[in-house]
Amino acid sequence: MPVVSYRSFLRSTLLLLTCSVLLTACGGGSSTAQTNLADNASNASNTIALPAIPPRITNTRGALLNGELVKTNTVQDSTAAVSNPITKTPPLIPLYDVKQYRVTYQTLDGSNNLTNASGVIAVPQKPAGAKSPLLSFQHGTVFFDREAPSNDTAATSPMNILASMGYVVIAADYIGYGESRGKEHPYLQKEPSAAAVTDFITATKQWLAEQRLPLNDQLFLTGYSEGGYVTLAAQQALEAAGIPITASVAGAGPYDLQYTLDELLSTKALLAAAGGALGFSRPAPAAKYPGKIDEATVDVLLYFLIPKESDIKFSKTFLLDWMADDYDTMRRNSLYDWRTTTPTRLTHGRDDETVPYGNSERAISGMRAKNTPDIALEVCAAVPADHTNCIKPYAQVMTEYFSTFARDL
Repeated sequence: MPVVSYRSFLRSTLLLLTCSVLLTACGGGSSTAQTNLADNASNASNTIALPAIPPRITNTRGALLNGELVKTNTVQDSTAAVSNPITKTPPLIPLYDVKQYRVTYQTLDGSNNLTNASGVIAVPQKPAGAKSPLLSFQHGTVFFDREAPSNDTAATSPMNILASMGYVVIAADYIGYGESRGKEHPYLQKEPSAAAVTDFITATKQWLAEQRLPLNDQLFLTGYSEGGYVTLAAQQALEAAGIPITASVAGAGPYDLQYTLDELLSTKALLAAAGGALGFSRPAPAAKYPGKIDEATVDVLLYFLIPKESDIKFSKTFLLDWMADDYDTMRRNSLYDWRTTTPTRLTHGRDDETVPYGNSERAISGMRAKNTPDIALEVCAAVPADHTNCIKPYAQVMTEYFSTFARDL
């Protein structure tokens, strides 16, 4: 037999033997082995397709500093947390174990200075290479550092529960908590509130890239109370930067600062009764930085809003603006009359005495007047529909609404 023909015969024989061993049909048909080979090829392709890890940025907003594992919660842990009768979580079915990491990064404080901050990243334990949507959770007002997200990694935490459903969940501690404890928390100040979130999103994407944990192209924002306010602040900042947001749900936030403080303080006659009896008086607009008597007035008002035993230092700026009738600043820090392009849902209860319900009415009216294309208000049906009772209904609206968009859960 000529050499060329023999080699041709040998190649054909080896090919047939290979096909037989692998149980594949050369030229047609299918088999389990063929499917496994295709799956392996797909997995290899997914691994190869992971983008190169970008170099870290340094000494600027969004710079990643460090990350460490602090807690692992199993599906069983999360299921028990959801099943707890006192939980504020709607009935959900956890799907994944969750690892929570404390991550430090750089952002701006209330004085516009670069500072170190922290937050938590909760990662569902999916197969290697599986993508996830990113969900940024903005926490409500907490008065103790132990309640900050990176310090509260229990299975009952919102970050853990949401991550157990398949989202990569992040939550910034905010300035004044965690890594930045001791600094003034820039309470109800729009720009530093937004920066803490948007810069953490930047740092998170860097950390996830380094861990080879891929995201899909979806970003969700949500929060309740102060977290509702911070959610809309971050949403406005992200849209201004051209960063697309898949959907947003904000619950019971103080979106109109002047209205909120007028309702909480003036209607309780604190200035007329307590203030008048103590000899305090509302300062003139020029008195933006009050003297000792006016400072005492602010401290009295702060006492009604912040528990004395709180270990967090709250900035008084929002109260000083209100006391001085600085309407321009209060309006700049408000979030009720702007146009958002993100599909947005607000939730609120009519009986809310902590954050007056009128905030959401004003936000809906103002944002629709600015031609917002997709926004609605879901009124809490709890009885009474107060701030605490409406947390669980908010969570129900949020999880159901996001589920209509979410992929790769």
